Amino acid sequence: MSTKIIVNNDISVLSSNNNELLKFLFDNLRFRDRSYFHNARFRQRLWDGYTNFFNQTNGKFLTGLLPEVYGACKHFNEKVEFVDNRTKCDFAISKITPDFMNQWLPEGMSPITLEDYQCELANQAIKNKRGIIFAPTSAGKSLIMLSILKSLPPETNTLILQNRKTLAAQNYDEYVKWGLPNVGRIWQGYNEPNTFTVATVQSMEKALDILPKTQVLLVDEIHDMMSAAPKKVYRLLKNCSVRIAVSATPFKYGEKDKIQKYYVKGFFGPLFKIQSTETGLITTKELQERGRLSKSKCTFYKIKEPQLDYEIYIDAVTKGLVENTAFHQKVVGLTMDMKGRTLILVERLAHGDALKQLIPHALWVQGKDDNETRQEVIKKLQKSKNCIAIATQGIFNTGINVFVHNLVNAAGGQADHLIIQRMGRGLRTAKDKDDLNYIDFVFDINPYLHKHSMKRIKILKEQGHEVQVLDF
Repeated sequence: MSTKIIVNNDISVLSSNNNELLKFLFDNLRFRDRSYFHNARFRQRLWDGYTNFFNQTNGKFLTGLLPEVYGACKHFNEKVEFVDNRTKCDFAISKITPDFMNQWLPEGMSPITLEDYQCELANQAIKNKRGIIFAPTSAGKSLIMLSILKSLPPETNTLILQNRKTLAAQNYDEYVKWGLPNVGRIWQGYNEPNTFTVATVQSMEKALDILPKTQVLLVDEIHDMMSAAPKKVYRLLKNCSVRIAVSATPFKYGEKDKIQKYYVKGFFGPLFKIQSTETGLITTKELQERGRLSKSKCTFYKIKEPQLDYEIYIDAVTKGLVENTAFHQKVVGLTMDMKGRTLILVERLAHGDALKQLIPHALWVQGKDDNETRQEVIKKLQKSKNCIAIATQGIFNTGINVFVHNLVNAAGGQADHLIIQRMGRGLRTAKDKDDLNYIDFVFDINPYLHKHSMKRIKILKEQGHEVQVLDF
């Protein structure tokens, strides 16, 4: 039997006479959506609920799934002929060392030594050219990304993509500070593409002409970058052979969302593993032990009113969190006794409005605020001696550098990636901070809210945090 894999930048093709192999790949690379049963097309029997990542008829698959496809070929003892059609894109530096970044050290900054895992992850990206960098909060993902970018020839057309303009502006400023040449930017108010272009995915519609020329793609916070808009961008990058994704939580819902997971792997490749840790990954607990993250004190307080035993989930959130005056008073009571920089996360605007009325001196930042307003709040959460900020949870869930003493999660939630990212906003170290005081709530008022509270406790314990549950 003849088996051949034609490897392209985006979609590769397996050609084989082994029908058993083709069926095996089809059966094992198809997954049902988490909410497929509620889909109108499924209910009308127009769709079976599955997303297929291998086409049994023509052998096509996303190139990032090459390890899975080749592994199946080996399982069936197939001798594979490879035809590599990927665009050639060589790095100028083949391997970085711990002092690598010091040759571009910004003025006034002391020399730095890259951590062992930072070098390993950057070198994995340089060697393999495709894959996922698992980098928890304060793992130094900015330095890892910069090390990769600095290892490229200065004329390499590169796109650095993210979901939020606040994160884009933060990355852009960092690259300019470190002397990355020819840095451009594309987001609201800017359309300045260059050799190294930092862009929000929402703004790419006005710059689609740069995609055919892009050789390298670097995506920040990949877990937020798997909706229709970023997928469209990934599919248009026909000449892009180097594809690296970065996140503290690359796969959603503890890897239970198989479709999201295999799209991430399909577009980018497997997780990079390192030798400097036992697990092959750098974890939050290890970063705390290294002193790169603050220790944490996690306290959950019980909310016992009003009783909403028979409310559906969406109504339970409205009545139990957003419009729950007793809950608001307890959040305020806890917050007013806190010292230092405090961030309160809320789920809905009405909830933030209610807390702002009760804490008039608090800063209140929401989705409609412009980048300058957000940056002002971020600066206060980095440098003020004392301040209270209220924010919708989406703004500070990922990628934003704040150094808070107290983090109050008044937004509930149960998704692993959101809880881990949310916690990460508070674990960053600061000169005036020894540990993080994390406050959350057990909602003994509704089965859905209670279940989600227990899930948050479980996630935090799995991440190595000590958790206590108290009555008010």
